[in-house]
Amino acid sequence: MRRSTLLWSVLAISVVIGLFVVKHRVQTLEDRLHALNADIITDRDAIQVMEAEWSYLNQPARLEALSKRLLGMNAPSSAQTVSMQELLEQSAPEGADTATLTEVAARKKPAARAAPAQKPVAPRVSEGEDWLKPILAKLKKSQ
Repeated sequence: MRRSTLLWSVLAISVVIGLFVVKHRVQTLEDRLHALNADIITDRDAIQVMEAEWSYLNQPARLEALSKRLLGMNAPSSAQTVSMQELLEQSAPEGADTATLTEVAARKKPAARAAPAQKPVAPRVSEGEDWLKPILAKLKKSQ
């Protein structure tokens, strides 16, 4: 009898210790969960504030006023805007078909490259883009 009583006592004590350890781990995890939820709520609030600031800072009227005041920029007039077709017609060599030039321009799209910030790079014209040389020359002269 004494042997079984000792065995049951050791078993009961180990169950109590095991339950205490599990309870302590659960409380630690719950505290961590609450802290993470509080961080998530704080981050969501900060994101909402930043989105509101972004919306305010990107208002077209505000940007226009800043560009006029700080950069000296003005809105383009109708005389300054030209359609692609008009540009091709103005700068096309004598006897060139503007419809063909328009098709070539639509097929050949320039590859996006990052230009260095220090000095601008002149656009490179390959041999297959002969139609573009007069346009670039005319634009260079107008600058």
